[in-house]
Amino acid sequence: MSRIASGALLACAALAATIVWEAQNFSELDLPEAGGRSLTKSVAHTAPGPAARDVAQGWVTTALERPLFRENRRPLPVSGDSASRADEPTRLTGVMTGPFGNRALFLTAGNPKPIVAQEGSHVGDFVVLLIEPGQAVVQSGETTRTLQPVFAESSKKSRH
Repeated sequence: MSRIASGALLACAALAATIVWEAQNFSELDLPEAGGRSLTKSVAHTAPGPAARDVAQGWVTTALERPLFRENRRPLPVSGDSASRADEPTRLTGVMTGPFGNRALFLTAGNPKPIVAQEGSHVGDFVVLLIEPGQAVVQSGETTRTLQPVFAESSKKSRH
């Protein structure tokens, strides 16, 4: 007999022995009578208790307070919220420098999205002259100012 044929015969014998061994282990199991049903165990799901329902209701209420098709999907601003004042001037909120170039992030009054500006860009009444790590130099009319990032008061809260 060739080596390939003997190897195939050996593999078939090993496979047959494994099948017989598994079948013996299966027949030794104590399975309840199925009565025409499948042998798989059905899993009965229990109804959630009152505490789980209260939590789920809280999630539903929160989701409904922020409708899907509203612009920013955030709760309406509270009257004392200083981060959303309409009279707030344009402010520098961040600076990015790197091999890609320099960028400054500005927030303007009434616009929740930041403006990403490069050197020479116009942001409101300002022209961005220079962007350096931690600051941006802007010019408005004849006045040149150096701005440093200013964050909303809600992000300045101390973390304990």
